[in-house]
Amino acid sequence: MMTELFTPAKIGNCEIPNRLIVPAMVMNLCTEDGMITERYIKYIEEKAKGGWGMIITEDYAVNVNAKGYKFIPGLYNDEQIEGNKKLTEAVHKYESKIFCQMYHPGRQSKHDVNGNVQPVAPSAIKDPFCMDLPREITVEEIHQIVKDFGSTAKRVKEAGFDGIEIHAAHGYLISEFLSPFTNKRVDEYGGCFENRTRILDEIYACIRENVGKDFPVQVRVSANEYLLGGRTEADTFELVRHLDELGVDAIHVSNGMYASPVIRQIIAPMYTEHAFNMNTAEMVRKLVSCPVIVTNRINSPKMADTILKMGKADFIGMGRGSLADPYLPAKAKAGQFENIRYCIGCLQGCEAGLLAGTCATCLVNPRVGREYENAMEKTGNPKKVMIIGGGPAGLIAAETAAKIGHNVTVYEAGSWLGGQFRSAAFPPGKGELSTFVSSLRKSLIDLKVPVNMGVEVTEEMIRDEKPDAVIVATGAKPLTPPIKGMDGSNVVNAEDVLLGKKDVKPGPVVVCGGGEVGGETAHFLTQSCQDITLIEMRDDILVDMFPLMKMQLMEYIRDAGIKVLTGAKVAEITEDSVSYTDSKGTLHSIPALTVVSAFGYKAYNPLEEAAKKYCDNVKVVGCAVKAGNALVAVREGYEAALAL
Repeated sequence: MMTELFTPAKIGNCEIPNRLIVPAMVMNLCTEDGMITERYIKYIEEKAKGGWGMIITEDYAVNVNAKGYKFIPGLYNDEQIEGNKKLTEAVHKYESKIFCQMYHPGRQSKHDVNGNVQPVAPSAIKDPFCMDLPREITVEEIHQIVKDFGSTAKRVKEAGFDGIEIHAAHGYLISEFLSPFTNKRVDEYGGCFENRTRILDEIYACIRENVGKDFPVQVRVSANEYLLGGRTEADTFELVRHLDELGVDAIHVSNGMYASPVIRQIIAPMYTEHAFNMNTAEMVRKLVSCPVIVTNRINSPKMADTILKMGKADFIGMGRGSLADPYLPAKAKAGQFENIRYCIGCLQGCEAGLLAGTCATCLVNPRVGREYENAMEKTGNPKKVMIIGGGPAGLIAAETAAKIGHNVTVYEAGSWLGGQFRSAAFPPGKGELSTFVSSLRKSLIDLKVPVNMGVEVTEEMIRDEKPDAVIVATGAKPLTPPIKGMDGSNVVNAEDVLLGKKDVKPGPVVVCGGGEVGGETAHFLTQSCQDITLIEMRDDILVDMFPLMKMQLMEYIRDAGIKVLTGAKVAEITEDSVSYTDSKGTLHSIPALTVVSAFGYKAYNPLEEAAKKYCDNVKVVGCAVKAGNALVAVREGYEAALAL
């Protein structure tokens, strides 16, 4: 039973209807000049519909060059007010409150997203992620930025927001001044605690001058930067006491900056333990008189309720959880926990798009950022839809088609749903992937979609069923290159190893293929095998992984003592060895009692042409088109269903 999560509580004089907060997340859905778009409004409004107590906007720029991303919003001129009024009005149609987060990116920016100007920072120290050398900001410029925060705050209040969050975390400009890792100044803005906090004090005072003493203003801080010479919890405890004395209305406890280790990143990956900021938040709560928000790697409503019950915080931030399922609060309140689409921590949608300079999305929720395209209304022309394949692409297609009123039937040749996504959950740290398939399964049950397991669809079945539309989502099959010895009894497929279909005995193990599957399988095998070698013909391993995830898995591979051979092309497999040629063409041999084949996948599409004989509306999606990642497969499944 949840006792805390759906009780109201106040931040300043603003009553929040429940304890679930959407923290700020960059989406890149606005215009280059910081204007609000209909797309952005619909994205935020979906969360308000879903029952979140408070939504904190992504970081608003306080001047035209205060941007870390190209398409974030701003309130640095009066022309931007009207669009934001529409945003706040959209949220206020529901019970939710909306706070505006204000920031300056400091060194965590690049000239190509920031009006082609050099980033500024307390000191000229390059961020290892953005890689633009910043220049040291002048005192006069600091004073102007303080004024920018104040004038922006005035517009925030005029636009109808319920409060303000000052972003003093995550390695952005204010955070850079607070941290001795990035602040090496010797003037009044550097050195001792009082000097390093001076800019935050001045910004807070200027905001108060512009919004008054009763308008809620909270501050977000990084509890620990996890960097040599960076801020630690001890520094944070000192800071929050100071902020409480200033009179801030709430403190939002987060962690890290761009330069922090992957496992302690601002947006934590699936390898990070859950709720790792909660104990620091509890200590902060003991030190201050205002409410405390805690965030990062909290996805479960029951976990959130427990954290509140334990007195570790007053509010729970679930940023990525709100992307995965904007209706998480409503479902939790109704006790529909199996129906929640949980965040899996993959970073493929929420981060990869931003790195590419486009917008964020979500692997498990392809509607993120696309809410404005349609309202998922019932079709006036329901079709009989045959979906072949029960992997992510097929399942999301089935769910989407059923929601908009089509008569859907799913056929899966295997005995389990999920396709390759099922085995992808087996490597260490990836167990949450199974929640995606599990929630899709429950959704199809609720939608009364028949799912026929263990049924291999044939041309005759398609002919007899007479479907109006067919979606082919047959996925991909393991690639088996023509290497001598590949058919040996000591050669096993990576997917079979992960699923426990094939045992790997202790002894020298060689994993052939250093992509994501090969790397994760090698890491998986370290639980029972000591002597593992990973062979890859390219010059690097894990090249198909999202960079942050790759960095962390590389660290695990190194720590586990897995031997890695790159530029190595497998030539032959025998019953006790693997031969390969190096980049110079020299032949080598290494012992191998077991050889794991992880050479990748190839598209498997045996039914498209057969289906076209009996149906004019045939769509092929996911890995049946091209072997790739689940983000693309899910998006294609969603789009195919909408286009029926």
